Amino acid sequence: MKPKTAVVVGATNGIGKGIACRLAQEGYQIIAVGRQKEGRKNEILQCLQECTNSGAASSESDRSSNNIKHEFRPCNAFKLAEVKQCAQDIVRDNAAIDALVMTQGMATIQKYTPTSEGNDEKLTLHFWSRAAFASCLLPALRSSSNMPGGPVVLTILSGGVHSPYSKYKDDPELKKNYSVQNAANIAGYYTDLFFDKLAHQAANSKINFVHGAPGFVASNWGTEMPIWLRTPIRGMQKMLGKSPEKCAEYMVRPILGASSGDGIGLNLPAQTTGKEGLYIMNEDATSGKLTKGHTDEAMESVWKTTIRVLDKSGIELDEQ
Repeated sequence: MKPKTAVVVGATNGIGKGIACRLAQEGYQIIAVGRQKEGRKNEILQCLQECTNSGAASSESDRSSNNIKHEFRPCNAFKLAEVKQCAQDIVRDNAAIDALVMTQGMATIQKYTPTSEGNDEKLTLHFWSRAAFASCLLPALRSSSNMPGGPVVLTILSGGVHSPYSKYKDDPELKKNYSVQNAANIAGYYTDLFFDKLAHQAANSKINFVHGAPGFVASNWGTEMPIWLRTPIRGMQKMLGKSPEKCAEYMVRPILGASSGDGIGLNLPAQTTGKEGLYIMNEDATSGKLTKGHTDEAMESVWKTTIRVLDKSGIELDEQ
């Protein structure tokens, strides 16, 4: 039987690395996506193979790790054109994908900082690039037949934690009202609205879309912060943060549930209209809530904004 395939964006460290390892232990073939760095490919592939071997060794079944071939795909997620190319290459080489996990991000106190494509850096990592990856990988996700409970798209950011961003019409790309708080809220709010829109499309009815919140994790979060702020953050992480591995145990539950056929273990939020919609997952893998600003009007507005931004990099959204 062909192993299940999971694309993990941000698999080079922190939560993404923990999730990639946990899925590899369960027999998944991992396509790890991250920024290129000398020696990184061999490091990641060796780590994933060790995770696969440890999972096979502890399994009660006769599952073999011999036919599982992990991959590393370099991609600079600050550049949406590069995201498009990376995703298209993955689809070219993989007819079906069973899970997509996205954890890429950054923690800074910088002002609006445009990428080479003119989009804000933080918003690009936290939302635009995630919308781009998901949109470009939809054909392969729709072709999944390995998951009894349906394929899973899991974006880990701030599900159930963030507030609405009220200026989604007047300042949709956060060029006029940038602040650390607004940058956090807009990414989470847009994530809810965009992926809820995807979840309601008929062509995606078999795909489970989940927006999770990891909680406080002792990862490399805050690396980009100035040292006077990074130092106390590191101290709090060591004292209060859970390990990336423990966080991963919670975050992978919807994927493992869909894989076994037991269901993803989450309920749709009360605001959901119809039988389909975005699932919100709390840090302990329980069901979360959408914001009070989650409306059809806001969803359509954010959808149009996303179409415009992604189109500049040649990425077309599927209207099915």
